[in-house]
Amino acid sequence: NTPTQFFRADTLHYKPFSKYMQRHLQRHLRQHVQRHWQQRLQRPCCRALGTSSWACLETPNPNVKKFEWHSADPLSPFPEVAGVLSHARGRLLDLEGVRDVFICEGDASMAPWLAVTRTGGQDWEELSKCVHATLESAVPLESVHVNSAVPTGSPVVSQQGDAATQTQADIGDVEADIGEVLMHRIRPSVQADGGDVHLVRWDASIGQVVLELRGACRGCPQSAVTLQETILRALQHFVPEVRSVVTEEEEYDEATADPSADLPWAHNGEPAQQEIRDMAATGTPFFSTFAGVRLEGAKLRRVRFMSRLQLAGRSPGHIFVSCQDCKAKRTIEDPKDLLRVDKGNFTRNAAVAICPTCCVLISD
Repeated sequence: NTPTQFFRADTLHYKPFSKYMQRHLQRHLRQHVQRHWQQRLQRPCCRALGTSSWACLETPNPNVKKFEWHSADPLSPFPEVAGVLSHARGRLLDLEGVRDVFICEGDASMAPWLAVTRTGGQDWEELSKCVHATLESAVPLESVHVNSAVPTGSPVVSQQGDAATQTQADIGDVEADIGEVLMHRIRPSVQADGGDVHLVRWDASIGQVVLELRGACRGCPQSAVTLQETILRALQHFVPEVRSVVTEEEEYDEATADPSADLPWAHNGEPAQQEIRDMAATGTPFFSTFAGVRLEGAKLRRVRFMSRLQLAGRSPGHIFVSCQDCKAKRTIEDPKDLLRVDKGNFTRNAAVAICPTCCVLISD
């Protein structure tokens, strides 16, 4: 493999890791390898037993299962089933209890897999049997073609990769670097958990990367942590121009989204000094992100900018706040606890200061 297949040698491939990043990546790699082999040991020898050729794997998202092609011979090449799976997706969506199906568009170097999202309240034991039966009927073994026509040593690139390569030829170096980091450093580990990430756009003016979450990443309780702790750190290490990472805004769906999932929040404070004073006078509590200390007196009078976050029935364990203006990054723990009536909050609102002049107003 040439260095350009992973990273350009002059910018990314030979950049040394800091000690913190070395420990972080070593821990992440150790956990990934351990989880990978646990899943491999749990997979049944499907073809040898004459049962399903699709292994059902757990993902960090309780509402999503990953179904991956399994072969009794670990040395056999992976089959070409992408075209067949596109037709099978419609049959899977017709199943009762299936809300969405994501098909990974990979190449011959990876096993074909798809992620099935259930609707709320469905039992995975029965639903998995229906998915297995549908996949077996839609993708029979005799109709599967093996990738034996690919010559050894020849690069295998999907149509999606070809389009991405042509697009990157017309965009800036920074966005190309971001695409490379996502492709070779981030997506493999995310896809191992049944998810995927796609670069939507790069805003060079504010250093912001906008990503689309797919598969098990959508609605996952750990997606906010993965976004800020794993993806952002990796991008900032290889591409110093990156300042923040956000996901493309989606409408909240109570039937499918996990109400306890952590929330990322991009704070965009608007001048509201008089409104802040009026809210404080009517009983709205103002807290600091440091140990939940209440703001009063001179400290409260310094707060002049505010953004509004409605939980809309959600009860996240954490809210990860990032401010583009003051560069502050704060974590609000258990925001629902700030709104409890039995603790004296009768306004059903609570404001949390993330810096001396900015706050986030949280409401139900």
